[in-house]
Amino acid sequence: MNNVSLTQAVRQSVKPKFYGHTVLNSKVVTYFPDNLIREYARITNTYMTLLNKELAAELPVIRRTMDADRQNIRHDDALSIQAVIADTFMRIQRAFERKTQLFGLEDKLESLANMTRKLKISEWKRVVHQTLGVNIMDDYYMGEFFSHALKQWTANNVSLIKTIPQETLSRMSQIVLDGYLQGRSNTSIGNDIQEAYGIGRRHAQFIARDQIAKLNSNITQAQQQDAGVEEYVWSSSGDIRVRDSHAALNGKRFRWDDPPVVDETTGRRASVGLDYNCRCVGLPVFNIETLNLPWERTDD
Repeated sequence: MNNVSLTQAVRQSVKPKFYGHTVLNSKVVTYFPDNLIREYARITNTYMTLLNKELAAELPVIRRTMDADRQNIRHDDALSIQAVIADTFMRIQRAFERKTQLFGLEDKLESLANMTRKLKISEWKRVVHQTLGVNIMDDYYMGEFFSHALKQWTANNVSLIKTIPQETLSRMSQIVLDGYLQGRSNTSIGNDIQEAYGIGRRHAQFIARDQIAKLNSNITQAQQQDAGVEEYVWSSSGDIRVRDSHAALNGKRFRWDDPPVVDETTGRRASVGLDYNCRCVGLPVFNIETLNLPWERTDD
C-alpha cells in the first residue's frame, strides 16, 4: 500500500492498541496447517499407487523370463534379459504416464495452493482484527498479490513429484538386472523392488511436508512484509517432533531480512518455515512506525 494518507489514518486508528509502545506482538497464536500436509500426502500417495499398479501388472513378465533363462542355463545371454528388463520398464513408464494424464496432478496441486492461500488470508485477517482491531480489505489478497508465487509453487511441485516415479523406475530396473546377474531369487528381487517403491513413496511424503511448510512461510512473509511487519516471533509446534535447534529459537524475535542460524554445526540460516520439514510459524511483531495495512476503513 502506497497511499500516504491512508497509511497515516490506519496508524492513528490502531495507535491505542499499542499503549504508548512502538511494537505490539500478535495476540493470536497461529499453528502449522497439518491438514494441508495430509491433503498433499493423499495426492502423492494416490499418484504413487498408480505406479504400483503398473508394476504389479508387468513384473510377472520379468519373473517368467528370468525363470526360463535360468532353466536353460543361458548365463552368457545377459544382454537378452537386459533387453527384456528395459522393454518392460519402458512399458511400465508409458502406461503410468497415460494414467497420470487423467490424474490431473497440476490441477490438484493448484487447488491445494489455493486452499493454502485462503487459509492464510483467513488467518491473517483474524490476527490483524484481534490484535489491532481493524479489518483487512476482503479482496486485497485474492487478486494478483499471490498469483505469480502460487503458479511458480505449483509448477515446481509438479516437477518435483514427477521426478519420483522416474527415479524409482530407474532404481528398480537396476535392482532387477543386478539381481539376475547375481543369481538372486525372484522373491528377494521382488522384496527389493517393493522397498524401492517404499522409498519413492516416503520421498513423496517428505516433499509434501517440506513444500507445504515453505508455501505457508512464504505467504506469511509476503503478507507481513506487505503490511510493514519487519519482525516476527518464532513459534514452534511444541511437540516431540520439533528439533532441538528449532526449539531453542521458540519465542525469540527475528527480522524477515536477517534469518537466524538453524544449524549451529553448518551455520545454515533460514527464516521460520523455510528449513527442511520445519513446522514452526512466524507470529507478527507490529511496529506503529512501519505499519502499512490494506485496511477496510469504516466511517462512523
